[in-house]
Amino acid sequence: MIQMPKKNKFMNRGAAILSICFALFFFVILGRMAYIQITGKANGEVLATKATEQHEKKRTIEASRGSILDRNGKVIAEDTATYKLIAILDKKMTTDVKHPQHVQDKEKTAEALSKVINMDKADILDILNKDAKQVEFGSAGRDITYSEKQKIEKMKLPGISFLRDTKRYYPNGVFASNLIGYAEVDQDTNEISGAMGLEKVLDKYLKERDGYVTYESDKSGWELPNSKNKITAPKNGDNVYLTIDQKIQTFLEDSMTKVAQKYNPKKIMAAVVDPKTGKVLAMGQRPSFDPNKRDVTNYYNDLISYAYEPGSTMKIFTLAAAIQENVYNGNEKYKSGTYKVGGGIVKDHNDGVGWGPTSYHDGVVRSSNVAFAKLANEKLGYTRLNEYLHKFNFYQKTGIDLPNEVSSKMNFKYEFDKASTAYGQASAVTPIQQLQAATAIANDGKMMKPYVIDHIVDPDTKKTIYTNKPQSAGTPISADTAKEVR
Repeated sequence: MIQMPKKNKFMNRGAAILSICFALFFFVILGRMAYIQITGKANGEVLATKATEQHEKKRTIEASRGSILDRNGKVIAEDTATYKLIAILDKKMTTDVKHPQHVQDKEKTAEALSKVINMDKADILDILNKDAKQVEFGSAGRDITYSEKQKIEKMKLPGISFLRDTKRYYPNGVFASNLIGYAEVDQDTNEISGAMGLEKVLDKYLKERDGYVTYESDKSGWELPNSKNKITAPKNGDNVYLTIDQKIQTFLEDSMTKVAQKYNPKKIMAAVVDPKTGKVLAMGQRPSFDPNKRDVTNYYNDLISYAYEPGSTMKIFTLAAAIQENVYNGNEKYKSGTYKVGGGIVKDHNDGVGWGPTSYHDGVVRSSNVAFAKLANEKLGYTRLNEYLHKFNFYQKTGIDLPNEVSSKMNFKYEFDKASTAYGQASAVTPIQQLQAATAIANDGKMMKPYVIDHIVDPDTKKTIYTNKPQSAGTPISADTAKEVR
């Protein structure tokens, strides 16, 4: 009689547990599928969106930064196409040994490139020996011109290629540079932004916004035939038209260069202003810089940001005040040379020798310090002189549409300082304050506020989005007084 083996009770229990686990696992999967089907989400992400991301590609449509132009539409600053030099080091990029796509002879490549770009052969070789798939050459490899690109391409160096790039270009070089400033490329974002002067102040107008095309693609990234493209149009930066006149600015730059070469001054500040409107037609200084090279030594616009003792040019306004108050008699005689006032001695510029007894008219012609100190003290009076300093706006900023304007430093407390201020010493003013005051002399008593931004245009719509207009800054003297001063 054959005895059947007894079933192991532990085997039965294990099989039951395993069946329960499989059943639970099945219901979990079924529940998970039902949840995904109903909500369309997995791990907190919307699957439709994820699928779209995988199959939807975006292509950038580049926009351009706005240009800065003179009042006649001549370009002062604009975007221009350049190239970035790259070297491919990844051997996998070469699929045909007869047509290599990566750098093979690094010595030869470094030697050839050193003849075109501003980098030593040894430094280029160090870059080519890096453990990387692709390398760039820093600042020496950026802003490659089209002619430089052609030279390198003629060398037929395997693995050497170019990426199209954009840079800010200033066609006139040293040209109102501290006014215009410059813009530069952010190496992290590859965006051009204003870093100084009008380029920085007007960045919100000049700044561009790239557009893009969104399309459906296959897994390799190729656009599908029936793809419905979505286009977001680019927004080019606005074009800024200045009051600056290119021809006048060029004459001014040439003149300053000649003076700087001949006299080697610490500073030169010069501007040309239309007295009837306040439009600044030219503005410059020395030392200056080329915004293409950005060899900046002084980041300030000295006509706006530098207060100095104006010297004899201040006598214009003392004379105007005296004529306006009817206390100036050009034929009246005074003793030139020296004049004691407030515990100090005012001296004429020929070391106090003077020209003996002379007329006030002759004193004006000779730019006599004594004549103007006596006019301020004895004829006009310091109180009235100070009133005219206020009328000519020497106590406040002009409000010109430029950054970093400073105000004057008027020393009008002590008697000697008051007398000295009358002929341009003791107190300090900015060149732009003087220029504004001088418009009253040239414009029949009506003083005009200076400005440099004429209008701003949207290049896409051709609409003018901002316009500046002449604005009066006061009438400190009459037309007859202005004529007599002139």
